[in-house]
Amino acid sequence: MATPDSRTLILDAAERLFAERGFARTTIKEIGRAAGVNSALLYYYFADKDRLYRAVLQRLVGRLVARTTRRLEATGTPQARLQAFVEAQAEVLIANPNLPRLIVRELAESDAVHAVEQIQHIAATSFRLLCDLVREGQQAGAFRKGVDPRFAAISIVAQVAYFFVARPAIRVILDAAPDGPAPPVVRAYARHAAGFALAALAVPPTGPSAPRSRRKT
Repeated sequence: MATPDSRTLILDAAERLFAERGFARTTIKEIGRAAGVNSALLYYYFADKDRLYRAVLQRLVGRLVARTTRRLEATGTPQARLQAFVEAQAEVLIANPNLPRLIVRELAESDAVHAVEQIQHIAATSFRLLCDLVREGQQAGAFRKGVDPRFAAISIVAQVAYFFVARPAIRVILDAAPDGPAPPVVRAYARHAAGFALAALAVPPTGPSAPRSRRKT
């Protein structure tokens, strides 16, 4: 098995520390110490802490975009690809637990100033493809047409994202272990979230068997 290079070690240490402490409270010296390299070598790869932080975000978002985009661009029905997208989103966050913590800190502490480029990257790739998928489903008659695809895409993404952002609360609600919920529980929730989204997008039934709305008397 290949040994990680110095740049990877620096990124790994920076990712962990930025997620735990935030951008402002993490120093270059602390990152170098955690990575096992001196500050001179760290500056060889990254000109300053800001560029290192942005590289951490770029690496994490790149993983998310790559995996979810493949699911959206695959063949299959809109329903199947939506299901695959949500499950892929969950798998990326299981494998990269620092990603939601970093994003929450960035939004709360820096008003997303360091993450604008990565947010734009998501918007131009997987989010755009998800909107296109909703439109495709609407045109095919699989999804109801009265839904704004952008709002639908935000709602689809938000379910799994919130599950990870609110992990400490979810852990208590589900009575999970201190490091939980465990991956099988997360995957079960992802399947639920996909089904929930598909039910919300489904075309209402028509005809004699369709449920009738109750009239007020």
